[in-house]
Amino acid sequence: MTLKQYINGLQKFVEENPDALGMEVVTSIDDEGNGHNPVYYSPQSGILEDRTFTPSDVIELYGKDESEINAVCVN
Repeated sequence: MTLKQYINGLQKFVEENPDALGMEVVTSIDDEGNGHNPVYYSPQSGILEDRTFTPSDVIELYGKDESEINAVCVN
């Protein structure tokens, strides 16, 4: 899913559920929804490779370049 698709989905959800704007945002801890945690962090760009995310503010420490940024972490 791209960030654009994610935002479009959120916008549609809010149009259909406007009171949700005042609700807490949570994320599921696994695919089956066995638990949930609050979202604490703002979105951040970075590099995703082999299921490991490196935030854009530290990519230079790992010998990476901004041109390699390919993902947005939402939590």
